[in-house]
Amino acid sequence: MFKNGRLLIISTILLEAWFIVMINQQIYLANGIDDLKGFLPFVNLVVLALSVLAVFSIKRLEEGTRKLIELNLLKTHLLHVEDILSASQAQKHEHSRHIQTIQAMLYLEETDQAQEYIEGIAESYRHTEGLIHVGHPALTALFNSKQKVAEAKKIGFAFAVKCDVANINISPWDLCSILGNLLDNALEAALQDPFNRRVAVEIKYENANYVIYVYNTGSKISEEARRRLFKEGYTTKGSKARGYGLYLVKKLVDKYGGKIDVISGERTTFIVHLPDRGRE
Repeated sequence: MFKNGRLLIISTILLEAWFIVMINQQIYLANGIDDLKGFLPFVNLVVLALSVLAVFSIKRLEEGTRKLIELNLLKTHLLHVEDILSASQAQKHEHSRHIQTIQAMLYLEETDQAQEYIEGIAESYRHTEGLIHVGHPALTALFNSKQKVAEAKKIGFAFAVKCDVANINISPWDLCSILGNLLDNALEAALQDPFNRRVAVEIKYENANYVIYVYNTGSKISEEARRRLFKEGYTTKGSKARGYGLYLVKKLVDKYGGKIDVISGERTTFIVHLPDRGRE
């Protein structure tokens, strides 16, 4: 549909250009004003038809773009889920192997070795938590996958959901896009701090709004940068390919009638207010 929409717009532009050339040719060849008057009703009709076609083409392209964005967001969400499933399967396999080893030791009455083995397992898993559920499948997948990313980058990561988000009236892909982009931005910002790299996210229910807080310990954002932060293509990363994550966040927040604020001092906080439209 996206390709067809672009083709339709190109065809419409070419038709309009061809028609303008034909009108100019007719004006040039006309013998007088009477000839042009007779030609005007046809011109008006064609202009109207081409205008309708142009509007239709733009609407088709807009719809195709929106569906393409939703598809990409859904793919990202599915990748998060796949990462969590892979991690869960790997943990299941590892646990089964440990259980079989302990079972064999106990069968051979090697209780001391079994005890030592269990203590070794407990020590290695002491700082490793399993899958943490937050009451929303998409958010569960997103938060746990971002936690793995933070661990790989040696960034402290914490998340807390302090309200019921099971029935939040926002599509999972849009919600994950809002939070995913904010967390990606926070993780990149936290890398700028060589000593205290921390990112946290918190979801609360306040005054009939779902309020999302995303914190990071990166550099302070200047007042000028804050004014331009959600502009399309604006980035401090020095790459033209960047600068669309926060722009997309703002578009989605506006779509659901919410608002987003930024507070930057010793730490930077993005605060998203999303109205609970299910209770309106």
